Amino acid sequence: MKRKREAKQDRSGSSGSKLDPIPVDAKLPGKFVIKPHQKKKRQRRDLLCNQTGTSSSSSKLDSLPDELKLDILNRLPAKSLANFRCVSKMWSSIIRSPEFVRSFFSLSSRRPRLMVALGNGIYNRSTEERLIFFFSFSPEDEEESSSLVPNFDMAISSVTFTSDSSCTSVHGFLAVKAGGLLSICNPCTEQFIEFPSCTTHVGYDPIGDQYKALFKRMVYEFRNGILSHLPELKVLTLGEGGGWRLIKPPTTMPNFKTLSVGVSIDGFVYYGAYSPARPTNPGIVCFDVRSEKLSYIKAPPAVVRYGDDSIFIEYKGKLASIVPADPYGRFERFDMWVLEDVHKHEWSHHMCVIPLSMWDFVGGFRLSFPGANKAGELIMAPTMLSRHVQPFYIFYYNVKTRNIRRVRLLGIGDNQEFRRSYGFVEQSECHVRISPQHIESIAFFKNPTT
Repeated sequence: MKRKREAKQDRSGSSGSKLDPIPVDAKLPGKFVIKPHQKKKRQRRDLLCNQTGTSSSSSKLDSLPDELKLDILNRLPAKSLANFRCVSKMWSSIIRSPEFVRSFFSLSSRRPRLMVALGNGIYNRSTEERLIFFFSFSPEDEEESSSLVPNFDMAISSVTFTSDSSCTSVHGFLAVKAGGLLSICNPCTEQFIEFPSCTTHVGYDPIGDQYKALFKRMVYEFRNGILSHLPELKVLTLGEGGGWRLIKPPTTMPNFKTLSVGVSIDGFVYYGAYSPARPTNPGIVCFDVRSEKLSYIKAPPAVVRYGDDSIFIEYKGKLASIVPADPYGRFERFDMWVLEDVHKHEWSHHMCVIPLSMWDFVGGFRLSFPGANKAGELIMAPTMLSRHVQPFYIFYYNVKTRNIRRVRLLGIGDNQEFRRSYGFVEQSECHVRISPQHIESIAFFKNPTT
């Protein structure tokens, strides 16, 4: 779908924070509204496979030189590649090969996408009616666009978002926490894997090219007549030769209480914690995905001041913590702490100021800080969709200039037909979760939890 472009914003204003006006009559093209009937989608895909599999065109394609075939495949959209795996055994072998998966991911990394997940907020009905929808937004001209048009990617049934849910990007997959459980999905291949309870975080090892999930729970046992509780740690490796295995907690690291969603950065997963109990020794737990070792990083008390509501993001390849002046209401300033040196536990501090006028477009909801875009602008967005039909905006904040701009996500909140088609009713609480700089991947692996 081609994006409908709006007039470019005037970005030559003063260095102070301000919001430029956006046309209020911008509407989403009617052809966007797509009812997510997964069954019909599979039927159309099966029909395509049957038709192409029996035609002579596949044999002609198979006769092309390997380099030309790879070049053609790399130019195709990820969704098309997922469907073309059934054209022939040879094409399936090429598309599934680790070499091609890495090549396609490398090309996709040049054009990361903005992912938006919406939970329809249905809790008191059958589980089949509970849904999470995933939409992607092309970031082309993201720094200058005042609006973006979504593409529907996939839906997950039997679960929806609540206030403590999350959705983060992990090397082509989305780590989704909803209903108290952690899962991963690939919007391009529509693969979905749900992990057992007590699985806390997912990370990726770029050297070993492996995805791993961390499992943590407390076990109780009597020792010398004394009841003690110890952490049980396990790691699940996804893919070939994967499975669960126990790991030993470091003897130099005391027990810790997990507080926040994990952030996966360059082979490490970081998350806020107290050790051994709140509010003692606040800091960051670092999980080395490759070595499967845990370490503890000291942090300023402000970084985990709000406990479970602490915010951690990736900012220019580093771990950062966002500390609003008031995480539960309106604020006009927030602090950003950046972990500059992992080994020396050194942090830098930045004070950020935003205009109170921004809240006029938020609708009274709390703000989330899902991360930063490729240009290094911090992204802010309402955590919920308004129950009334009205525009939905996300905000981009430049830390250096303190300029702020807003971008309208067309059709997400301002289209009544969209709401009816996807089951967003006025009585429900539609939670919004955003994952910036998501890179499309065609990776697919057998579910190791079954």
